[in-house]
Amino acid sequence: MHAIELRDYQRQSEDGLRAHIRDGARNLILSIPTGGGKTVIAAHMMAECRAKGRRAIFVADRIALIDQTSATLDRYAIDHGVLQGQHWRYRPAEPIQVASVQTLARRGWPQADLIIVDECHALQKTVTERISARATVCIGLTATPITRGLGRFYDRIVTVATTNTLIREQFLVPFRVFAASEPDMSGIKTVAGEWSDDAAAERAMPIIGDCVEEYLRHGAARKFIAFGCNVRHCEEMQRQFAAAGVLCELVTYRSGDEARAAAIAEFRKPDSYLRGLISVSALSKGFDVSDVEVIIMARPLKSSLAEHMQILGRGLRSHAGKRECIVLDHSGNCLRFWSAMHDFLEHGASVLDDAERGARAARTPRERMPMRCPACAHVHDALPACPVCGKMHDARTLTQHAEGALHEVAAAARPGTAGKADFHAQLLAIAHQRGYAHGWAANKFREKYGAWPDEPAPAPRAPTAAVLGWVRSRAIAFAKGRQA
Repeated sequence: MHAIELRDYQRQSEDGLRAHIRDGARNLILSIPTGGGKTVIAAHMMAECRAKGRRAIFVADRIALIDQTSATLDRYAIDHGVLQGQHWRYRPAEPIQVASVQTLARRGWPQADLIIVDECHALQKTVTERISARATVCIGLTATPITRGLGRFYDRIVTVATTNTLIREQFLVPFRVFAASEPDMSGIKTVAGEWSDDAAAERAMPIIGDCVEEYLRHGAARKFIAFGCNVRHCEEMQRQFAAAGVLCELVTYRSGDEARAAAIAEFRKPDSYLRGLISVSALSKGFDVSDVEVIIMARPLKSSLAEHMQILGRGLRSHAGKRECIVLDHSGNCLRFWSAMHDFLEHGASVLDDAERGARAARTPRERMPMRCPACAHVHDALPACPVCGKMHDARTLTQHAEGALHEVAAAARPGTAGKADFHAQLLAIAHQRGYAHGWAANKFREKYGAWPDEPAPAPRAPTAAVLGWVRSRAIAFAKGRQA
């Protein structure tokens, strides 16, 4: 048993909530970065509620979050019941309850004076219908209060600490991004504003080998969580990691409840034989394993900044001996969201998005130009040299934004000797990834420049979206020519 000792920013967060409640607000959001202790604050608020003879309910949408919250309450000796399926801790008379959204939808809501909604940015109909009347004080908890329409159900937001604040104060660890390769997402259909998972998986399959190679290069056998496009993509990642001697488990709907629980329990052990867990989205919200030091992003996101930030947050928790989080981005997401990501890390959100009123969830971010080091693939703000390996950048190496994706414009944009060699190096990488014969790259080079490439051949280099797009355009032209 431990006493609940709040950090300064946690105490200030509670004070901010109370001030809004005294001012008449009923539905509020407390925005705390991942790893900032949202569950601890919730436990403190529920304990105070019980001390006043009132009832409180904590609501979550995943079994793992129910179990984590229950364990936190146990740590602070807070008696409670659990409303979730046939849970062994069913104690409806307890004034403190931890409940799943799904169970509440089936059984109805118990009486409560305080409702706390975990991951409230994922708007759930069962919750929104209950809190819309504003008859009970409701506190929504989230690290990413940037979902469209939140302002229709919540009145105020309290943001005391941002991610960068907690990194500077060493409550969270800093991170570095490496982006050696990414799939070409041009032309992929979208579903509700996001790329189709199955179509994205087809584009991402050829670079799974890069995910493994870059982990072996940068991960140094540290624990990782990888996020794939769909289950088949995740399964292939697991197969290729296993072939490289890296043991990891899947956490997907196909795994089954018992297998998922066993994998997560093993992964939590400090001396676990598992190096990684692989999932689509099951681990992106609320999953807490503080000694994870590597995040592998292999699931391209077109517009969901909130999901991207949730994924990033899985690696930022502090842990004894942990100095940083390494992000291996094989999705293009960090480049795609670079400005918005860094703006949110620094400033958080102070306004709730309401589609009806047109309010924005965050400031308009200052445009920041990212660069990807051609030597080590580290992604950073535009600088004369890479802060990791020290390589001086060519003045012509820029990053431009076009059609919703960021593309590197390297010296290859000008057909000099260096540019031709770089183009050839990228063709060789494509040939290797797709299992083409060595001569394919030489023939494509000749198709572009009208001459064979110089010998010796350069070392393969991860292809840019521009080169991948050119190769794809030539394949389409060839196919149309045959049809004619």
